[in-house]
Amino acid sequence: MSQKRSRPIRLCFRVTEHEQDLIIKKMAQAGIRNKEAYLRKVAIDGFVIKLELSDIKEFIRLLGTVSNNINQIGAPLTIA
Repeated sequence: MSQKRSRPIRLCFRVTEHEQDLIIKKMAQAGIRNKEAYLRKVAIDGFVIKLELSDIKEFIRLLGTVSNNINQIGAPLTIA
């Protein structure tokens, strides 16, 4: 007797042992024992934070330029 599933599409992905341990610990913290339900909930209701770091990258580039200029000055000037 075949069973009709309400969710017929299957998604699979691989994780390391460490990642699996983290998932299991977070499931326990949330009080969820069903891994499929937990992963579905996190994938649908979770969020990803994407940081816009272009300003910081530009600052780091400029800081590198300044430090290169300082390095090119060389040895301290001697006053005779």
